Amino acid sequence: MEKTNLSTTKPSNQKPSEDKETTEKTLLHRIQSRIFELLLPPVSVTVSTNLEVMTNPPAADILLKRENKYWTEEQLERLPDGIRDSTARHILIEFKATESVSKKTFIQAAGYEHFYQNSKKLTDDEIQTFVICAIQPQKANREQYGYKIRVQPGVYKSDQIMLNHITLISLNELPDELHNAWTTCLASKKRKRLKAFQILKSQGFKFISNEFKWFLSDLWQGISTIGDDDMALNNLSPQEIEDFGKMWGDVLLPTIPLEERLKGLKPEERLVGINPTDVMSYFKPEERLAGMKPEERLAGLSMAELEKQLKKLKRQQGKK
Repeated sequence: MEKTNLSTTKPSNQKPSEDKETTEKTLLHRIQSRIFELLLPPVSVTVSTNLEVMTNPPAADILLKRENKYWTEEQLERLPDGIRDSTARHILIEFKATESVSKKTFIQAAGYEHFYQNSKKLTDDEIQTFVICAIQPQKANREQYGYKIRVQPGVYKSDQIMLNHITLISLNELPDELHNAWTTCLASKKRKRLKAFQILKSQGFKFISNEFKWFLSDLWQGISTIGDDDMALNNLSPQEIEDFGKMWGDVLLPTIPLEERLKGLKPEERLVGINPTDVMSYFKPEERLAGMKPEERLAGLSMAELEKQLKKLKRQQGKK
């Protein structure tokens, strides 16, 4: 099965000093977009990325759009806190991957909402904008923009009239639940990412496609070595790392066709751990004895058993 490629290509006119930061930001935006693209359309949520909100405009990161008046149970399983609580049918998302929130963040988000709302002629109740932040905003930083109201863990509202329509979501603070794990797997803290992938493996993988499973496998390999703001990789125990590596084999191995799994294995490797009597039951008697010498076929029989079988053969031959 072909895996999803997570690599990204740098624009040729990009300045060297901007290469690393821009490439990382572009990659993480693409990853978040791709997760929604794989996760939500199967439950009837339209996902648009790099959405143009006006003629020759900058592009908003992600737009989610549902057709029904309310989220369905299937949709709620796939949406993080804050978004899953919104009654708006149009959800605009500004995703901050490698930096904390700033004045520019909210100006951009407000601008995208304004122009998109006008172009689609939507009421205030039909659209809601979210800023999702992978790095946990410092209290003083978010509060200077009025984000003092904690609606629920990781979800903040501003008390400033210019920003109270934009909800801030901090991935590192969201509870460890399945509906959050689809996005908290991109949180900046390693332990948060690890927990998210464990939840996805144990609960979420049962209803997603093989393509999505391979994508998440590639994603883990790509971000598992990325540092974070307060948790180094060596703070994970060797056992935690080993257990996580085994997790992917347990999840992805059943999706590979049997002939591909066994390809290249020697006969003795294929039979490891199998009881010989279980194997023999699949063969006919003549197949079991094929290639054996006479003494090997008779090995283990007593003289009485041999004489009994000899008399039986003589009687059978006498009848012919």
